[in-house]
Amino acid sequence: MAKTPQQAAAAWDASTATGQQAWLAGLQGTTKPIVAAAVNNRAVMQANFAKATAPGGSWQTRLEAVGDSGIKAAAAAKANNYSTGVTQGQPKFLTAITKIIAYEQAGLPTIYAMPSGTTAAGIARASAWITYMAAGKGQLGA
Repeated sequence: MAKTPQQAAAAWDASTATGQQAWLAGLQGTTKPIVAAAVNNRAVMQANFAKATAPGGSWQTRLEAVGDSGIKAAAAAKANNYSTGVTQGQPKFLTAITKIIAYEQAGLPTIYAMPSGTTAAGIARASAWITYMAAGKGQLGA
C-alpha cells in the first residue's frame, strides 16, 4: 500500500535528526577535494547561471511564479535564521572588528596631526583617511 502524503511528510520529519548526523559525518569523512572540484567546475556553473538568468530563464520564471507575497511569506518563515546567523557569525565579526579598530587607531594620529580648520585642510584630511583605509583593504577581515 502506498503512503499518503501526510505519512510521507511525517517520515521526512522523523528522519531529520538522523539525516543531519549522516550528512555531517559524510561531510567530515570525505576525502574528495571539495574546493578544487568546485573551482574546476567554474565553467559549468557560469554556463548554468547564464542560462538560468537569461530573459525568460528559470530564475525569472520561478520568481514570477512565487511573486512578492510568496517571497515575503518564505522570508517571514525563516526570520529566526537572521539571529542564528548573527550569533554564529559573532566570532568572525569580533576578529574582524578588532583588526579594523586597531588599524583605525594606528592611522588616526597621522590624520589628527594634519592641518585643519579650512575646506582645503578638511579635503586633505578626508583624502588621507580614505587612502589610508583603502591600503588596509584585504587585511582586515576575519
